[in-house]
Amino acid sequence: MAIYEPVRHGTPDFPLEIHETSISGGFHLYPHFHEEFEFLVLTRGSGILCVDGENRRLREGDGAFVNAKSIHLGLPDGREDAAFFAAVFSPLIFGSFVSDAVVDRYVSPVLRGDLRLPELCTPETPWGAEALRAARGLYELRGRPGAELELKSRLFHLWAVLCGQGERTQREDGRLAELRGVMELIDREYASHLTLAGLAAAAHMSESHFCRSFAAVAHKTPFAYLQQVRVQKSCQYLKNSDLAVSRIAVSCGFNDLSYYARRFREQMGCTPTEYRRAARERGE
Repeated sequence: MAIYEPVRHGTPDFPLEIHETSISGGFHLYPHFHEEFEFLVLTRGSGILCVDGENRRLREGDGAFVNAKSIHLGLPDGREDAAFFAAVFSPLIFGSFVSDAVVDRYVSPVLRGDLRLPELCTPETPWGAEALRAARGLYELRGRPGAELELKSRLFHLWAVLCGQGERTQREDGRLAELRGVMELIDREYASHLTLAGLAAAAHMSESHFCRSFAAVAHKTPFAYLQQVRVQKSCQYLKNSDLAVSRIAVSCGFNDLSYYARRFREQMGCTPTEYRRAARERGE
């Protein structure tokens, strides 16, 4: 998975998508961000959701809100399998961004960082239980033809509950915007010879400050993240092309095939050839 997900969720005329994810061996999610808001509910297991460098421990049944463009990832707190569903939706689903009271008062302030919605929702609080009921209502309607009106109604209700618990706050740390820019750079230029000095310069930070800031948000070094992106990009080539593994390795920035194979096995739990074979057997 790339750090930046350019794919728009849902459709242009109804930008809302609800998907399910099951994860073996703990709550692992790669660092990423997207233009849409996200509300996820953990349906099995537990884990730690890291959003812009802040950690929230999720138990089974808890929900979490992730603002648009927030860098988020999941860390396991054990080896128990985990599962969650998530509603990912564009700010545009709320209405026009021209003379719209709902957008002006309850959406734009969240996007600007003036209004911070609660990141963690638990069933122990009345408002949290209500937000989770609204989210489960969205999940129950997923994929149902002609349910757009009811989906939008439940989404508005969820948003109203979250906004009711929102707090006025200062704008986000400019450091996060710089780090997002670097992560987008890595996503675009992953096959190039990227250096620590070049990445730090792109973030307008010293190398030491950049490494500390990056690790605080992504929970890994810039180099480890770069190798992760390269492996993930190679997975797309393995699934969608007949290129030789050696050619794919070079195309994704690995000049040493054995080093690529080691990094791939560490991350994916199998060899590139085994991954390709399994993907084709699944029809991917």
